[in-house]
Amino acid sequence: MLGPHTQVIHALFTTPAERQALASSGTAVSVSPWSELLIGYGVTAVKDLADAGVLLNLSVDTLPLTGNADMFSIIRLAAGLRRGQSEQEFSVTARRALAMATTDAARGLGLADVTGSLTPGKRADLIMVQVDALNMAPFTDAPNMVAFAAQPANVDTVVVDGRILKRHGRLTALDPREVVCGASFALEQVLDRAGGAGGAARPDDAEAAVSCG
Repeated sequence: MLGPHTQVIHALFTTPAERQALASSGTAVSVSPWSELLIGYGVTAVKDLADAGVLLNLSVDTLPLTGNADMFSIIRLAAGLRRGQSEQEFSVTARRALAMATTDAARGLGLADVTGSLTPGKRADLIMVQVDALNMAPFTDAPNMVAFAAQPANVDTVVVDGRILKRHGRLTALDPREVVCGASFALEQVLDRAGGAGGAARPDDAEAAVSCG
């Protein structure tokens, strides 16, 4: 079942023979280091998989586990794990770490001909990062700054398949308040149907509650 058509998820505990099988067959492995740590799966074996030549992709996994969808943080964590496990700062470059979240991720999903890089003929999928913020100054080497300094707040523009979803730091395709209120309403409905089971509590503090009137 292995091959470029398959993407293995997590793969925290593999033998050298299994890693060789993944690499030789061109099977991609998607790792989500934050969720793997926070749920107690274990420490993502970035070094072992990378050293074996496995195509690694980075993933958020699921927001209930990670708390947010900060891919910049995941890039930094994956790079840090590789460097820490290697005990060598230059065992992975910023450009290589970025590739795991972009070009390699597209390859792992079988979308290399569609997206993953800014190439004529591919979808117009891009993220533009503002470089004049305090945490990005002074702006020097672009891959290092994006991989190790950038935060979601620095994202100025997002384009997906030519459609502008964020511009000048503001979402254009949805109303954040509407999304928050919708999520709050859905939670209320779940709690009501469950009779308050599971220990979930509604916020008593008026300031903590979302105003969705």
